[in-house]
Amino acid sequence: MKIAIYGKPYRNELNNEISRILQIMEKRGFKPVIYERYARFLNQEGHLRSGYNTFNREDVAIEDYGCLLSIGGDGTLLDTVTLVRDSNVPIVGLNAGRLGFISSLAVDELNEVLTYLEEGDYEVDKRSLLQVETSRKVFGKLNFGLNEVTIHKKDTASMIKIESKVNDEFLNSYWADGLIVSSPTGSTAYSLSCGGPILVPGSENFVITPIAPHNLNVRPVVVSNNVTLKLRADGRSDNFLLAIDSRPETIYPNEEIKISKAPFTISLLKPKGHSFLNTMRNKLAWGFDKRN
Repeated sequence: MKIAIYGKPYRNELNNEISRILQIMEKRGFKPVIYERYARFLNQEGHLRSGYNTFNREDVAIEDYGCLLSIGGDGTLLDTVTLVRDSNVPIVGLNAGRLGFISSLAVDELNEVLTYLEEGDYEVDKRSLLQVETSRKVFGKLNFGLNEVTIHKKDTASMIKIESKVNDEFLNSYWADGLIVSSPTGSTAYSLSCGGPILVPGSENFVITPIAPHNLNVRPVVVSNNVTLKLRADGRSDNFLLAIDSRPETIYPNEEIKISKAPFTISLLKPKGHSFLNTMRNKLAWGFDKRN
């Protein structure tokens, strides 16, 4: 079975483990194929010998792989979503040692994951995605994301006004630095840092969270993900920032942005016994008595 390995070309703790990761996979009979830019970086840093097969975004046939292994943090895993798309190839996230909600596995758990792949006996979390539509199709075919869609001011210190509708019913005109629309997966990311609630994966909802709103009585709102959200930004600037996860594009005043649930899901592979609630307790240190 071929396994695609994806990472970003920057230094993290897992780079020192890459040789061991590859040895584990090869001893088990798996065929690792490494993202080209990541392989080149690892080779330059002395972490990887040459000779491994590589792939890039332009020529990869992701359907030929048994899974995609993301090496890094949550941001790295978010990048893999645009590689996997609607192929149903499961993603495994190895955490690089920092806070990670969706990349939560340690290297020592890799053998267990490979056993599940060999036996075809593994659990997956099906995660819903957000889809963005604009008249100019600013994101092209990659108009979907796992975490959130964000509208933000760009070249001014002044707040912006974001008119929002749920389907065609007016919701609010937000005077703020920006607005976040997050999926349940993204509810523990940017939205959470701006005061949004945590949604359990599988919840059929979106969270609408304002960023530094002018009116203190404006609070996050949870809506069904079966609706279409329609947003328009306006303000003193000639343009604004629209981002899906970490991918930014420029939009213009009063340009309509439609946000809805994408027609496909992403599969995150997990070892048995792993659960979102357990991960959340550990990452947020819930239930720990700090007096000891």
